[in-house]
Order: sequence, then C-alpha cells, then structure tokens
Amino acid sequence: MSSNPVLGTASTSVQRAYEALRGMAMRFELKPGERLNEVELARKLAMSRAPLREAMNRLVTEGLLTFVPNQGFSCRRLSAQEIASLYEVRAELEAAGARAAATRATRGELEALDRFWRQTASVQDATPLEELVQRDEEFHLKLAALSGNPERVRLLENINARIHFVRRINLENPARRKASFAEHESVMECLLAGNGDRAAEFLRRHLTLSAEQAASTIREG
Repeated sequence: MSSNPVLGTASTSVQRAYEALRGMAMRFELKPGERLNEVELARKLAMSRAPLREAMNRLVTEGLLTFVPNQGFSCRRLSAQEIASLYEVRAELEAAGARAAATRATRGELEALDRFWRQTASVQDATPLEELVQRDEEFHLKLAALSGNPERVRLLENINARIHFVRRINLENPARRKASFAEHESVMECLLAGNGDRAAEFLRRHLTLSAEQAASTIREG
C-alpha cells in the first residue's frame, strides 16, 4: 500500500502542533481561562489553522484545554478540586501498581529502577528544576510499567500532564524536594525486600503529602 505524502505531512503538522501546545498548557505558558488566538498560534508555529485546530481538539479531550461554543478554545483554569481529584486517582493507580510490581517485576528490573533514582537524588542540587520534574515523572512511570499494565501507564501519563505545573512548584521547595526524594528511596527499599503492601503504603503517604502541598500552593495563588 502506497502512502499519501499530503496526508503524511498533515499528520506530522498535527503532531507538531499537539506537542507544542501540550507543553505550553502543561507549563501554563498559556494564561488560564484566556481565549486562545488561533491565528496568532498558527503564525507562531508556522502552520495553517487546520492541524492546529485538530491538535487543540485532542487536548480538550485530555483535559488540558477547554472549548466553549461561540467562544472558542482556552487554557484550563487551575482548579483546587480538579488537582485534588487527580492526586486521589493517581494514588490509587500507583499504590496498586506498586503491589503488582512487587510480584511481577524481576529483581534486575527493580535494581535498575533503584539505581536510576539514587543517581537522580545524588545530583538533585545541581540539576535544573524542569529536568528534576521530568525525572520524577519518569520514576513513577517506570514503576507503574513494572506492574505489567500498560493502561495504568497511559492513564498516569495523562494525569502527569495535568498536574505538571503544580508538581514543578512542589519541587521548587528544597525541603519538600529532599523529603520527596527520600520517600522514593523508601518505596524502593520495600520493593527490593519483596514487600509490595508496605511499598504501596509508603507511596500512598508520599502522594498524600504531595497533594497537600499542591492544595497549599493553589490556595496561595
């Protein structure tokens, strides 16, 4: 079957628009609640409005943009209730994932994840904040992947995108960052000891503290 170069180009443009807008929405470079100017965005991304609109519709379904008839697209508002709900779902997914990883992952896989995190923690003070956020997300996704359920990973990827901004603010606090990184090590110690229930308990406690910090961040502005 021969490919259509026009369709291929359109698909590439949609993906490029999606990735650019997704990053901007995650970091709140687009002002919350402000209507998006499609003409300006298309000019900024050097593309037509058709692939841009398709990408924006995709981001609406993922909860990163909103659409109101006769008003158009806008960046989502930062809602304390939404963030709390996302952290609650995240805790359920990750705790169950940790229990499953304790029985399904190999010793080598667990040790590799432990090395990855200890190396990350050892250079945290010299690592740019955005990179630390990415490594933190990567740790949690790698752990979820060890549960053997790719759907769990997919759901967490969506949640990560929607809490990325708050997560970044949490890690800006040096004391909370060090405590958070130490909590990760406690989770790994439990998993390496074969105690999935204890790992899940540590992970749930870790995410509860993160949720409380997120709520405080939102209240403060």
